[in-house]
Amino acid sequence: MKFLALDFGAKRFGLAFSDPSGSFALPHGTHTRKHNDNRGDIEFLAALIQSHEVSGLVLGIPSGSEASEKTANQARRFAENLRLRLENDGFALQIFEQDERFSTSLASAALREGGVSSRESRENGLLDAGAAAAFLQTFLDKQKAAQTNWGADSDSDNS
Repeated sequence: MKFLALDFGAKRFGLAFSDPSGSFALPHGTHTRKHNDNRGDIEFLAALIQSHEVSGLVLGIPSGSEASEKTANQARRFAENLRLRLENDGFALQIFEQDERFSTSLASAALREGGVSSRESRENGLLDAGAAAAFLQTFLDKQKAAQTNWGADSDSDNS
């Protein structure tokens, strides 16, 4: 299953894809949003999802404050509208949520280690795409662990 991670923001989205096997997260870039143009954002993402044959959207959900909860609810509504838009084209999209706390810090540290300044990473959108890749990788690792644990449980039942 191939996934797209969406780091939802008011000004831009950070984007990352998984590889087709769902093992590795790769930053894809950002999409700069136009003010009051959710429809345009949905059309952009719908085309991206269809062209890359994505079947799962991993939505980064912030937590920890009232403002975070407001953003999380906006992200959920947006994702549901995107799912419905794709459904109209006969394209099924599963939506998953992943805690995005610390993803920006992880991305920032990785970029600094790679010699990219904080200012450059923010201006070029590298930070948002890196954050999306960070929480997508966490999601993929959890999926893999759940499959491994499920397989181990199944094996013990057959003994």
